[in-house]
Amino acid sequence: MERLIKGDSVSRRKRKTTMTTTSIREKNKKKKVATSSLSSLPYDLLVMIVARVPRSYYRTLSLVSKSFRSMVVSPELYKVRSLLGLTETCLYVCLRFELTSYKWYTISKNSGGGDYVLARVSMPDDDDSPRVVGFFYSDLVAVGSEIYNVGVADKTIPTSGVSILDCKTHRWRKAPRMPVELTELSTRFLDRKIYVLGRFHQDGSWKSYFEVFNTDTQTWDLPRCGGFDSARITFVIDGKLHVVTLFDGVFAFNSKQCRWDLVEQYPSTGTGTMFSGSYCEVDNLLYSVSKDGALRWYDSDKTRWRDLKGLVGLPKLPSPLAGYGSYVKLTGFGGGKIMVFFFFKKKKIMVFWNTNYSCHLTQRETICCAEISLERRNGDCWGKLEWSDSVLSVPVGTKFVKVLAVTL
Repeated sequence: MERLIKGDSVSRRKRKTTMTTTSIREKNKKKKVATSSLSSLPYDLLVMIVARVPRSYYRTLSLVSKSFRSMVVSPELYKVRSLLGLTETCLYVCLRFELTSYKWYTISKNSGGGDYVLARVSMPDDDDSPRVVGFFYSDLVAVGSEIYNVGVADKTIPTSGVSILDCKTHRWRKAPRMPVELTELSTRFLDRKIYVLGRFHQDGSWKSYFEVFNTDTQTWDLPRCGGFDSARITFVIDGKLHVVTLFDGVFAFNSKQCRWDLVEQYPSTGTGTMFSGSYCEVDNLLYSVSKDGALRWYDSDKTRWRDLKGLVGLPKLPSPLAGYGSYVKLTGFGGGKIMVFFFFKKKKIMVFWNTNYSCHLTQRETICCAEISLERRNGDCWGKLEWSDSVLSVPVGTKFVKVLAVTL
């Protein structure tokens, strides 16, 4: 009897193992059949199908096969998306690790379940990513499906170089250099032109400069009205380029008469947090993070900052004054939305070990993202939190460089 029981249990284990092995083989066979069925379709038809898939799923598609991996970065795919009117806004995040290591990420659907994650962007050549030289050493600006790095620096000093990242293929290419090499600069894109305000050091003093790059003709122009010695940041309100200076106030650029008009001589609030870079424009309105970690908007009629009303559920954001805006960034996302990226400052200690059983400790922190819908109502601006979640775990000391919205 004992032998029969043992024999029966062994038989059941064998049957179970056989059934498990068989089921795994069947599943793998089904996957292969599904993949081969897709691969057997004509390439043009596959492109038409994939073009209708939201781009946030392309990271998952690229894992299916080499052919899909090459398809999601092919010019044909994006041409079809454009013809079908299926272009969408995609977010790119540039992070700095330690002092000189820069990496790019984009918001993607989580292939392992859940909502969104920051997925690493693989680039064949990272030589034209930003490098640390000092504050305002260079600037990144989004133009359609491309990102311009204006003022590309070498390993020690700033240069007049300009490079363009094609977000379809994730490859860098060179652009015409700036006429003048600037030590500090700020850029803004408006009406198919990149406006560059900055300064350089010469003969023991600072010289201001104003340069304009036409993205259609790929040529530089030097407006006769010049710039400001204390210019720090630029932004767009009501379709006009504005500049915030340290000592002279806020000015708006009159492109027709090539002059700077004074808007606010002594800004009462916001200059400190504006200099941090934690701000963005959405539908001709300017938004920023206050020093207390709250979202607000700029009322250009009353020339003052006002709180964003109705926003419930968003955690207190890091102060933009901490780390000079390196821990919180804003960007417009499509029509009437803001994406907020911020560090959740609850540090964790992680233990890592290798096969030799030697271990080390490292501290990590979490990058979170929140999507906020905006609405103008009775002279006020209201916000609604659509979702908020953690999107990436990084080592302590990681900082935001910039968050940009491109059209793909």
